[in-house]
Amino acid sequence: MLLLVLSLSLVAFGQQGNVNDILFTKSGEIIQGKVVKVTGSTISFSYPGESLINEIGSDQLQKIVFSSGRTQNFSNNASGNTPSANANNTTPPDEAVTTTTIPKEEIYLGPGEDTAVENNNNNRLAVTPMTFLVNGRYSKEISGQATQFATDYLARQNQSLPIEVQDMGMTIRKLVDAGIGFQQLSQTTSEKLQNVLGTEYLVLIEVNETHQKAQPKKDTGFFDTQKEQTDSNSNVRYEIEVILFGAGGAEAYSSKFSNERSFKSALGNNSPKNDWKTAMQYVLDQILTSGSL
Repeated sequence: MLLLVLSLSLVAFGQQGNVNDILFTKSGEIIQGKVVKVTGSTISFSYPGESLINEIGSDQLQKIVFSSGRTQNFSNNASGNTPSANANNTTPPDEAVTTTTIPKEEIYLGPGEDTAVENNNNNRLAVTPMTFLVNGRYSKEISGQATQFATDYLARQNQSLPIEVQDMGMTIRKLVDAGIGFQQLSQTTSEKLQNVLGTEYLVLIEVNETHQKAQPKKDTGFFDTQKEQTDSNSNVRYEIEVILFGAGGAEAYSSKFSNERSFKSALGNNSPKNDWKTAMQYVLDQILTSGSL
């Protein structure tokens, strides 16, 4: 009895970190949101950060794992048994009746639940320290800023996906503990990096920023009476390569993106500083919409 009580306590503790309710459909889709109403035939819920109420038929669901840790199964709906005692029951989700104790396998760990108990890396993503080159030279400062920016952006924008983005500090600590420095990073396989970082997904990004002064326009001596330009006009070009690795270190998505901008540097009014963020957002959005996560 003591072992059983301790096991149930650990299960309840593990569930506290999930602030959303998880709806598992019979078709294999996983929906994160907040369940606001459960009836005998429908489930009402809202997506994270939204107030709009959506409905889904209870006959389409396999189960719901509430943020409190409680699991409500719908597997008996086909035979006429509903999860509620009354078909018109409007009892709030946290008061709905369940007849079974939550077993260990009901802890939500993302897709692939059969293997999730043994491998809790599912649905976690890490952005490795990226390489940011400015005119061919490695910039440690901008590389750190860009890695933090990519990590924070993916963490904010993936709310509709059950993906947990690992904190950049945690990623660096795990690499250091494993003896993988920046020099060894490019020589380490993606599968080993995933094992070291404890994640299913791995994002590698390399940015090359090059500056080139624009050619001044000269007076042709014919109809063009414009004098030679005296201000310092420059072009900056961003080349970004991104690779997303999935389970087992397999490449799930890759893309190369280039973008060129012009600016005036005479008075520093239009500097390219941090201008890489716009290009970086575009590349990261492609990962989120690629369907590879």
